[in-house]
Amino acid sequence: MSDFMSLSYALLGLLNYSPMTGYDLKKIFDDSINFFWSAQTSQIYRELKTLDKNGYVVSDIEANEKGPDKRVYSITEQGKTQLKAWLKDMPDDIDEDTRNAFLVRIFFSSHVGFDELYFQMQKRLEKYNKYYLNLKLVENRLSEYARIVGKDDELHYWKIVLNRGFHAAESNIRWAEETLEYLGKLREEKKND
Repeated sequence: MSDFMSLSYALLGLLNYSPMTGYDLKKIFDDSINFFWSAQTSQIYRELKTLDKNGYVVSDIEANEKGPDKRVYSITEQGKTQLKAWLKDMPDDIDEDTRNAFLVRIFFSSHVGFDELYFQMQKRLEKYNKYYLNLKLVENRLSEYARIVGKDDELHYWKIVLNRGFHAAESNIRWAEETLEYLGKLREEKKND
Protein backbone atom coordinates (compact mmCIF):
# COMPACT_ATOMS: atom_id res chain seq x y z
CA MET A 1 0.00 0.00 0.00
CA SER A 2 3.03 2.26 -0.04
CA ASP A 3 1.94 3.68 -3.40
CA PHE A 4 -1.39 4.85 -2.00
CA MET A 5 -1.83 8.56 -1.53
CA SER A 6 -2.14 10.18 1.87
CA LEU A 7 -5.83 10.63 1.08
CA SER A 8 -6.26 6.86 1.36
CA TYR A 9 -4.77 6.92 4.82
CA ALA A 10 -6.82 9.95 5.83
CA LEU A 11 -9.95 8.03 4.83
CA LEU A 12 -8.79 4.96 6.75
CA GLY A 13 -8.12 7.17 9.77
CA LEU A 14 -11.61 8.64 9.65
CA LEU A 15 -13.24 5.25 9.12
CA ASN A 16 -11.25 3.96 12.09
CA TYR A 17 -13.46 6.21 14.24
CA SER A 18 -16.71 4.80 12.89
CA PRO A 19 -18.37 3.58 9.67
CA MET A 20 -19.35 6.42 7.35
CA THR A 21 -20.78 7.17 3.94
CA GLY A 22 -18.79 8.99 1.28
CA TYR A 23 -21.00 12.00 1.98
CA ASP A 24 -20.11 11.85 5.70
CA LEU A 25 -16.42 11.68 4.85
CA LYS A 26 -16.64 14.67 2.50
CA LYS A 27 -18.49 16.68 5.17
CA ILE A 28 -15.75 15.95 7.72
CA PHE A 29 -13.10 16.99 5.21
CA ASP A 30 -14.94 20.25 4.54
CA ASP A 31 -15.80 21.00 8.16
CA SER A 32 -12.62 20.05 9.96
CA ILE A 33 -9.48 18.82 8.22
CA ASN A 34 -9.76 20.91 5.07
CA PHE A 35 -7.18 23.37 6.44
CA PHE A 36 -4.41 20.78 6.12
CA TRP A 37 -5.79 18.23 3.67
CA SER A 38 -8.48 18.89 1.12
CA ALA A 39 -10.27 16.41 -1.10
CA GLN A 40 -12.86 16.60 -3.82
CA THR A 41 -15.91 14.33 -3.68
CA SER A 42 -14.75 12.45 -6.78
CA GLN A 43 -11.34 11.82 -5.20
CA ILE A 44 -12.91 10.46 -2.03
CA TYR A 45 -15.13 8.01 -3.90
CA ARG A 46 -12.27 6.95 -6.18
CA GLU A 47 -10.05 6.23 -3.16
CA LEU A 48 -12.86 4.39 -1.35
CA LYS A 49 -13.27 2.16 -4.41
CA THR A 50 -9.54 1.39 -4.41
CA LEU A 51 -9.51 0.75 -0.66
CA ASP A 52 -12.48 -1.60 -1.05
CA LYS A 53 -10.84 -3.43 -3.94
CA ASN A 54 -7.68 -3.94 -1.85
CA GLY A 55 -9.58 -5.20 1.19
CA TYR A 56 -8.85 -2.24 3.47
CA VAL A 57 -12.52 -1.25 3.72
CA VAL A 58 -15.83 -2.98 3.16
CA SER A 59 -19.14 -1.39 2.28
CA ASP A 60 -22.76 -2.21 2.93
CA ILE A 61 -25.92 -0.69 1.55
CA GLU A 62 -28.23 0.70 4.22
CA ALA A 63 -31.85 1.55 3.56
CA ASN A 64 -32.70 5.20 4.01
CA GLU A 65 -36.33 6.17 4.65
CA LYS A 66 -35.67 9.82 3.77
CA GLY A 67 -34.01 9.27 0.41
CA PRO A 68 -31.87 6.90 -1.62
CA ASP A 69 -30.11 3.99 0.05
CA LYS A 70 -26.67 4.77 1.47
CA ARG A 71 -23.38 2.94 0.99
CA VAL A 72 -21.65 2.83 4.36
CA TYR A 73 -17.91 2.10 4.51
CA SER A 74 -16.10 0.40 7.39
CA ILE A 75 -12.41 -0.22 7.93
CA THR A 76 -11.26 -3.85 7.97
CA GLU A 77 -8.62 -5.39 10.24
CA GLN A 78 -6.25 -5.33 7.27
CA GLY A 79 -7.02 -1.64 6.84
CA LYS A 80 -6.31 -0.98 10.54
CA THR A 81 -2.98 -2.79 10.24
CA GLN A 82 -2.01 -0.70 7.19
CA LEU A 83 -3.09 2.51 8.91
CA LYS A 84 -0.98 1.75 12.00
CA ALA A 85 2.05 0.90 9.86
CA TRP A 86 1.67 4.17 7.94
CA LEU A 87 1.27 6.19 11.16
CA LYS A 88 4.53 4.79 12.49
CA ASP A 89 6.39 5.51 9.23
CA MET A 90 6.88 9.28 9.61
CA PRO A 91 8.54 10.95 6.61
CA ASP A 92 12.10 12.25 6.98
CA ASP A 93 11.69 14.98 4.36
CA ILE A 94 9.98 18.25 5.08
CA ASP A 95 8.10 18.30 1.82
CA GLU A 96 4.58 19.40 2.59
CA ASP A 97 5.19 22.99 1.57
CA THR A 98 7.70 22.65 -1.26
CA ARG A 99 5.31 23.31 -4.14
CA ASN A 100 3.78 26.74 -3.95
CA ALA A 101 2.41 28.18 -7.19
CA PHE A 102 1.80 31.58 -5.58
CA LEU A 103 5.45 31.99 -4.60
CA VAL A 104 6.60 30.98 -8.09
CA ARG A 105 4.44 33.76 -9.50
CA ILE A 106 5.91 36.28 -7.05
CA PHE A 107 9.42 35.16 -7.95
CA PHE A 108 8.79 36.10 -11.59
CA SER A 109 6.64 39.18 -10.93
CA SER A 110 9.21 41.57 -12.37
CA HIS A 111 7.39 40.89 -15.63
CA VAL A 112 4.20 42.52 -14.28
CA GLY A 113 5.61 45.07 -11.83
CA PHE A 114 5.01 46.33 -8.31
CA ASP A 115 1.46 47.58 -8.85
CA GLU A 116 0.15 44.23 -10.04
CA LEU A 117 2.00 42.36 -7.31
CA TYR A 118 0.64 44.77 -4.70
CA PHE A 119 -2.89 44.08 -5.95
CA GLN A 120 -2.31 40.31 -5.85
CA MET A 121 -0.85 40.51 -2.34
CA GLN A 122 -3.92 42.41 -1.12
CA LYS A 123 -6.13 39.62 -2.47
CA ARG A 124 -3.90 37.01 -0.86
CA LEU A 125 -4.01 38.78 2.52
CA GLU A 126 -7.83 38.69 2.35
CA LYS A 127 -7.64 34.94 1.72
CA TYR A 128 -5.23 34.42 4.61
CA ASN A 129 -7.58 36.32 6.94
CA LYS A 130 -10.55 34.27 5.73
CA TYR A 131 -8.53 31.08 6.24
CA TYR A 132 -7.74 32.15 9.81
CA LEU A 133 -11.44 32.73 10.53
CA ASN A 134 -12.20 29.28 9.09
CA LEU A 135 -9.70 27.77 11.54
CA LYS A 136 -11.63 29.45 14.34
CA LEU A 137 -14.78 27.69 13.10
CA VAL A 138 -12.92 24.38 13.07
CA GLU A 139 -11.72 25.05 16.61
CA ASN A 140 -15.33 25.55 17.71
CA ARG A 141 -16.37 22.21 16.15
CA LEU A 142 -13.61 20.00 17.58
CA SER A 143 -15.47 19.04 20.74
CA GLU A 144 -18.60 18.28 18.72
CA TYR A 145 -16.65 15.91 16.44
CA ALA A 146 -15.04 14.22 19.43
CA ARG A 147 -18.53 13.52 20.78
CA ILE A 148 -19.72 12.26 17.38
CA VAL A 149 -16.90 9.73 17.08
CA GLY A 150 -17.16 8.93 20.78
CA LYS A 151 -13.45 9.40 21.42
CA ASP A 152 -12.68 12.42 23.57
CA ASP A 153 -8.96 11.51 23.64
CA GLU A 154 -8.75 12.29 19.92
CA LEU A 155 -9.30 15.95 20.76
CA HIS A 156 -5.71 16.28 21.98
CA TYR A 157 -4.26 15.16 18.65
CA TRP A 158 -6.66 17.34 16.69
CA LYS A 159 -5.74 20.39 18.77
CA ILE A 160 -2.05 19.85 18.02
CA VAL A 161 -2.72 19.86 14.26
CA LEU A 162 -5.07 22.85 14.54
CA ASN A 163 -2.43 24.76 16.51
CA ARG A 164 0.00 24.21 13.62
CA GLY A 165 -2.66 25.62 11.30
CA PHE A 166 -3.02 28.74 13.44
CA HIS A 167 0.74 29.28 13.47
CA ALA A 168 0.93 28.94 9.69
CA ALA A 169 -2.03 31.28 9.16
CA GLU A 170 -0.66 33.93 11.51
CA SER A 171 2.74 33.70 9.83
CA ASN A 172 1.19 34.06 6.37
CA ILE A 173 -0.83 37.09 7.48
CA ARG A 174 2.25 38.74 8.97
CA TRP A 175 4.29 37.97 5.82
CA ALA A 176 1.59 39.41 3.53
CA GLU A 177 1.29 42.58 5.63
CA GLU A 178 5.08 43.06 5.62
CA THR A 179 5.21 42.41 1.88
CA LEU A 180 2.49 44.99 1.23
CA GLU A 181 4.39 47.53 3.33
CA TYR A 182 7.61 46.75 1.43
CA LEU A 183 5.90 46.96 -1.96
CA GLY A 184 4.26 50.24 -0.93
CA LYS A 185 7.69 51.73 -0.23
CA LEU A 186 9.05 50.43 -3.54
CA ARG A 187 6.10 51.92 -5.42
CA GLU A 188 6.70 55.32 -3.75
CA GLU A 189 10.41 55.22 -4.57
CA LYS A 190 9.61 54.41 -8.18
CA LYS A 191 7.18 57.34 -8.39
CA ASN A 192 9.84 59.70 -6.98
CA ASP A 193 12.47 58.61 -9.51
